Amino acid sequence: MKRRNEQSLAEVIGRLVDGAGMREKMDELDIASWWDEVVGGMVARHTTGITLRRGKLFIRVDSAPLRHELTYMRATIVEKLNERMARAVVQEVVLL
Repeated sequence: MKRRNEQSLAEVIGRLVDGAGMREKMDELDIASWWDEVVGGMVARHTTGITLRRGKLFIRVDSAPLRHELTYMRATIVEKLNERMARAVVQEVVLL
């Protein structure tokens, strides 16, 4: 009897990415590509770097007043990004 091993391409690629330890970098790239839509154009223009490390999203901001304003928006940013990712990827936002 022949054994069938049917899996979707998405499942296979997902396991490959997880197995190679590339999931966090892929998540970081996804977040960077959606950043403008999530926070808006004005905020995106003043963020110069986005890095994801162990659930912490590090955001470099070039404006002190904007950095102060974003401290109040951290929970909203986490919620919007995790909703967009359809899983809990970001636990904390750190502003630099």
